Parts: sequence; C-alpha cells; structure tokens
Amino acid sequence: MIIKWLLVPALVMAVWLSLRSRASLRGQARRKMLAGGTVVVGVLAVIFPDATQWAADAVGVTRGTDLLLYVLALVLIYLVGSTSVRFREQEARLVRLSRQLALAETEARIGLGVTPGYGPHGRAAPGDDAARAALK
Repeated sequence: MIIKWLLVPALVMAVWLSLRSRASLRGQARRKMLAGGTVVVGVLAVIFPDATQWAADAVGVTRGTDLLLYVLALVLIYLVGSTSVRFREQEARLVRLSRQLALAETEARIGLGVTPGYGPHGRAAPGDDAARAALK
C-alpha cells in the first residue's frame, strides 16, 4: 500500500510545519498556498467525484471518501498545531505589552512626583507591586 508511505511522512511534516514560528513571510506564504491548494482540491473533488476514486486506487485506498478523510485529518492536524502556536505567540506579545504599560505608568507617576505604589489619594493603586518590583 502506497498510502502508508505517503501518510506517515505527510503527518510528520504537517506537525513539524504547524509548530514552527508564524512570524516569517515564508511561513505566511506557505499557509496561504496550503489554503489555496485545499480549496482547489475541494472544488475539484466536488466537480469530478470519480477523480477521488481514481486517486484512491492509485495510492491503494479502497474508497475515494477514505482518501478524502485521510487528507482532511492531515489538514486538521496542521490547523490545530498552527492555531496553538499562534495563540502562544499572541499570549507572549500580550505579556510584553502589559509589562511595558506597567513600566510606563510607573515612570509617569515618578515624573509627576507621585510615590510609586500609591494613587492620588495616598492609597495603594492596584497592580503597583509588580511595577515597583520591575523598577528595582
């Protein structure tokens, strides 16, 4: 069965590609090409349903629908891994932004002569403990 020799490397490649960083232009182009290719293959499978059976026979799968299921599983694995990486990167950006904002607020309070850690009425402002620790 040829399909076994095709699916195993495709699975490894889908996982490897999905877990790479998303910041590069090459990665963005690859994702757009994959999306476009998926749409083209889907349209062709709808227009020419016998082609899926022919492709399934060529790789040793009994039915064309099974082949489509295998391909769909690969795309789904890629999308899950890619989405996980994207959320992780967004979370890291949000943490950096929050830290920069806390430092900027603390620097502004120092510039205005307000004691760090205290609001305008002499009470501790929420979240100032982290800002004070960052200034040390």
